[in-house]
Amino acid sequence: MGSEQEGMEQRRFDRQTLLKLAAAGGAGLAVGRTGIADAMWTAATAETGRLQVLDWAGYGNDGGQAMFAAYVKAHAANKPQFTYMTNEADALAKFHAGLKVDLFRPYVGWVKYFATSGLVQPWDTSKISNFKHLNPFMVKAGQYGGKQYGIPADWGFDAILYRTDKVKPKSNSWSLLYDERYKGKIAWFDDPVENLTIAGMILGAKDPWNQTDAELDKSKKFLISKKHLVRTIWSSETDLWQVFGSGDVWIALAWPNDWVQMKKKGLPVVYMHPKVGRQKPIAWIGMFMLLDGSTRPDLAHAYVDAWSSAKSAKWLEDNYGYGEANTVAKPSSSDLLKVLQLSNPHAVGLPNAYTDRDVPRRAVYAHAWDEVKAS
Repeated sequence: MGSEQEGMEQRRFDRQTLLKLAAAGGAGLAVGRTGIADAMWTAATAETGRLQVLDWAGYGNDGGQAMFAAYVKAHAANKPQFTYMTNEADALAKFHAGLKVDLFRPYVGWVKYFATSGLVQPWDTSKISNFKHLNPFMVKAGQYGGKQYGIPADWGFDAILYRTDKVKPKSNSWSLLYDERYKGKIAWFDDPVENLTIAGMILGAKDPWNQTDAELDKSKKFLISKKHLVRTIWSSETDLWQVFGSGDVWIALAWPNDWVQMKKKGLPVVYMHPKVGRQKPIAWIGMFMLLDGSTRPDLAHAYVDAWSSAKSAKWLEDNYGYGEANTVAKPSSSDLLKVLQLSNPHAVGLPNAYTDRDVPRRAVYAHAWDEVKAS
């Protein structure tokens, strides 16, 4: 009964609503792209029900509320309801199992896969007022076939976190993750593509994201030969923070927020960007995607618009230590500004970093990584 009443209230259109619309849009509303007539129609046929969002832990009502506060204020009857994903493969499995959501946020390496899967539809960027402030490089990375399938959101680097009082790198290289001097003090991240791609960089694979059978076998055997150095393979950041913060680990494949958290603990840490030869950090970009068949596309656009605002972006940078696609926002910390290279709009692309990308043989990489972990 409650939801039905909310729907009726949303559809109610009286003189007071018209006056509010006119006041909000002024003269521009009458001659603009939508016009008062379109605004009246939109209000009269408002989408109903709670917006269904599939996202990562920490980005819903479990800590990330500030990112969508403007949406909740404007759409109190359609507050987001969250389901959590552990990775993109998990999201895909949930969809195949029948989960129905309006939008979700995979990362940039999956844009092509989902754009060609039939599971998602392009966004109408004219409905996202903050779209003009988003990093053009990241915007382009969310396109496929000339259509905007991904709206860039959070971003960061896969790079190396290490303690300066315990570790003396020979060079700014991914090789630090496999340094025999630090046996038992190293943490890898549980991801097949990241690990095998990094190994491919070190071993000289022509295309680390699309290695041949021979190259991939070489990368797999290299990781197996170095696994004895590893204290833990982490999948949850809180697990990494515990082992790194306690001193059990001194070196880790990590994200910017991990650097932030260890700095808060007072540890002397550096977030190193590999840059030896063809080696570079790997940049990831969260991409909001709109599910095909969503019954709340306008609400989904409003939600993403709230996420894309400068206010939300600054909160994310200040609190989570990640970058945000909105180029107007700047974090309070000058150290974080430097680590994320926020003054450089091309920080996530060449020559600074490799943007994560489509992996044609993702399943083969996953099988090889399973063999590494089982060794």
